[in-house]
Amino acid sequence: MKRALLCSVALLASTSTAALAGDWTGWYAGGQLGYSYGEFDLDSVTTPDSFDADGVIGGFMGGYLRDYGDWVIGLELQYDFSDISFNEPTGSGSFDGIARLKTRAGRDFGNSLGFISVGVAYTNFDGLAGASDIDFDDPGVVAGVGYEYQVNENWVVGGEYMWHQFLDFGADGNDVTFNTLHVRASYRF
Repeated sequence: MKRALLCSVALLASTSTAALAGDWTGWYAGGQLGYSYGEFDLDSVTTPDSFDADGVIGGFMGGYLRDYGDWVIGLELQYDFSDISFNEPTGSGSFDGIARLKTRAGRDFGNSLGFISVGVAYTNFDGLAGASDIDFDDPGVVAGVGYEYQVNENWVVGGEYMWHQFLDFGADGNDVTFNTLHVRASYRF
C-alpha cells in the first residue's frame, strides 16, 4: 500500500498536464530574506589579499512570468540590502546593496515551479581605500536555482540559491565571489 502511494505521488509530481498545471502568468511583487557567504580577493588593497565574509541579506523583488503550459519564463528585478562585510587589519569594507536583473525559466508542476535564473548584478561597495568607488557601475554576473509554491491564487512562497561574481572592480585585481540563500514570498496581481 505504501509503495503504491509513493509511486502515485512520484508519477503525479513528474507529469504536468493541462488539468494539473497552475497558471503562473502575470505580474508579481514581494520580498526575500536570507544569508550570504563568499570570498573577497582584493589583491590591490589588503594583506592578506583573500578572505571569507558572510552576512544577512534581504530586500524586495518584482517581475513578470509567462506560462507556456509545461514551461514558464520571465524577467525579475531584485534589490537586496546586505551586511556582507569584512574587517581585516589592513582594511574593512562591505557591500551595502545588490541589484539584479534576471531571466527566470522553469518547469511548471501545477502549483509548484522549479526554476533557474541568470542575469546581471550591480553592487555598491563601501569603506576601503582603493576599492571605494564602486557604485552600481561595476556589473557582475548572477546565476541561480529555486523553487516556488502557489499557496493560493495570489500568494507564492519559495526559496532560491544564487551565485554572484564581480571581477576587476574598483582597482584592477579586486574580485568577489559570493553565494546567497533566500526564502521568498510574493503576491501575484
